[in-house]
Amino acid sequence: MADKKIVLAIDDNVQQLSEFRNILSLKYDLRVVKSAYEAISFLNREVTDIILLDIMMPNISGFEFLEDILKIPSYENVPVIIVSGNTSADFLEKAKNSGACGVLIKPVKPDMLIEEIEKNLA
Repeated sequence: MADKKIVLAIDDNVQQLSEFRNILSLKYDLRVVKSAYEAISFLNREVTDIILLDIMMPNISGFEFLEDILKIPSYENVPVIIVSGNTSADFLEKAKNSGACGVLIKPVKPDMLIEEIEKNLA
């Protein structure tokens, strides 16, 4: 059996990370962190195939994190899916233009999450 793809989930909401675990852990090698700082530390020592990124986080927002990692050559082609509860037109426009490959609105339906991940890993 092939190795599982590594999914890095970044969210300061422990309940959301638990939901990601329930949905993804059988199919993917899921790694979770609670902040952009933890994510940067993770990415400095390990690789990931795709990133699930919350936007509203303390200290460094998801948009700031995304902007920073897209400047790193080894991560410029790693797909990033924004996962947020924000549905405002301004937010969705900013998310669309952020460099992320997709946007999912919380609460995320399990089938939509897996479909978005599969689409972006293909």
